[in-house]
Amino acid sequence: MHTRVTVGLAQIDCLLGNMDANLERHLEWIAKAHERGVEWLLFPELSLTGYRLLHLTSRMAIRPATSPVVQQLIEAAGEMTVVVGLVEEDEQGVLYNSAVVLDGSGIRHVHRKLYLPTYGIFQEGRFFGAGNRIDLVPVNGRHLGLLICEDLWHPDLGRRLARAGAKVLAVTSAGPGRLGGGSKSEAQDIWETLTRSTAMLNTCWLLYCNRVGWEEGSFYTGCSHIIRPGGQIMARAPFLEEELLVATIDLREVDRLRWRLPLVRTGRFDIEGPE
Repeated sequence: MHTRVTVGLAQIDCLLGNMDANLERHLEWIAKAHERGVEWLLFPELSLTGYRLLHLTSRMAIRPATSPVVQQLIEAAGEMTVVVGLVEEDEQGVLYNSAVVLDGSGIRHVHRKLYLPTYGIFQEGRFFGAGNRIDLVPVNGRHLGLLICEDLWHPDLGRRLARAGAKVLAVTSAGPGRLGGGSKSEAQDIWETLTRSTAMLNTCWLLYCNRVGWEEGSFYTGCSHIIRPGGQIMARAPFLEEELLVATIDLREVDRLRWRLPLVRTGRFDIEGPE
């Protein structure tokens, strides 16, 4: 099994509440990714719907297994593994902020966002149900860990996925920024501190795919990036511009670093005290 994987982060804008237009954009970016030899392609959080849906949330909800939209993405994906963000409706009518992993053979995995921010401008807890499970995603004989935005702020999740065998953590996001005078926002500095420390402490690759564009008075910064297992930034997409960020990562970097720095293997669960 080859250890090098070409990954792509589709840092795109999304039209709020317009799934047809967003689908067309996804198909265009999937075609671009095919041209550049991408094997794993990530889109941002809620990429098919836009983020600040509020009372539009129920109108955007789909059941991925039977959705014609998802079927078109499956057909376009072919041998490439693609992660898209959408509003998922379950059999009981509960709505989830979900990331769907698919390829030409069908849906491979669905991750439901575990932590729903409901403070400041964020209103997710009013409209979504919270997921209650994490799993490794099997991708061509490898294991991918998948989280959505706020999930990454809870370090136990990344650690659990790394201990279970994930060498790559993929994070989809719709992270808003604040206006300032620099080449990137203060919020992006915070995100990069978080992603770099997560990669370093779990000695794994980290792929962070954020969206761009304006929506209902908020803007999304972009600056999607790829972090090496030692915490160094390998590549970063631009600030406030759409971009297909492509890089080839080598999973052997994880093995080599974990041999020298066995943080994941030596974690203990028998230490008594406050929880």
